[in-house]
Amino acid sequence: MNASIHPNRPDGRTNMPDINECQICGAPAPPIPGQSDGVAGYRLIRDPWSATPSFLDGNLHFSCLEESGKSSDFYAEFTRMTQAGHEEIESLDGSPPPLTRMGLAMTQIFSGAECTVFQSGVSDRWMVVKRTGPWFRLSHEDLLNIGRGQVPRSPAEVIPYRLPVDLGNEIGEYGLHEMLDALGVADRYAPESELEGIEYEYVDYYPPKLLLEYAVRAPLSIPQEAHAFLADYIESYIPVSFEDEEDV
Repeated sequence: MNASIHPNRPDGRTNMPDINECQICGAPAPPIPGQSDGVAGYRLIRDPWSATPSFLDGNLHFSCLEESGKSSDFYAEFTRMTQAGHEEIESLDGSPPPLTRMGLAMTQIFSGAECTVFQSGVSDRWMVVKRTGPWFRLSHEDLLNIGRGQVPRSPAEVIPYRLPVDLGNEIGEYGLHEMLDALGVADRYAPESELEGIEYEYVDYYPPKLLLEYAVRAPLSIPQEAHAFLADYIESYIPVSFEDEEDV
């Protein structure tokens, strides 16, 4: 695997990327739905920020993504993967054999000025992808809430995250903004006043591995055009039955 070069990193490092860091700026990037998320290496999405051919494998700040001049390149790669099933793609250096990518096999059902919307063919799952890069996963319950005029929220899930440094046992007393501030990345996320709308709960911290676990449930601020489309769409949508559903 090739080392990635992130010219925007403040320390100018040239090394193997850390999946817990933002693959654009190199700073810590704890996942927060709607503000920071990760791309798995096995999706084989080419890294537009690397000086040498490589595939993305790690987290991204959505603020960095939207501010990047490479966001349109990422959008093209990400949406291709979203629609692909199992497909062969060229290796990084173009030599045989080709690589097999496992995409999400979703179908585009809406395309607007700000975003596109994709739907799974085998389960009640949707993806909204902004043309500037950020993406939002939606469930059937989310669409029902959109139809009621509500803002969808991510499910409450426990997220494991390896810290770059030991923040001490007092991390258990931090709120979300304090945790991000201690990592020096509060400016990469929403302002503190907006973070108050996110349900954040400390779960556990294991110092020997610098492993923090936290639960978070966040509002998903999808573009208004997607909100309007999905509000109409859900009125006539028939959920996938278990008899029809296939393994993904």
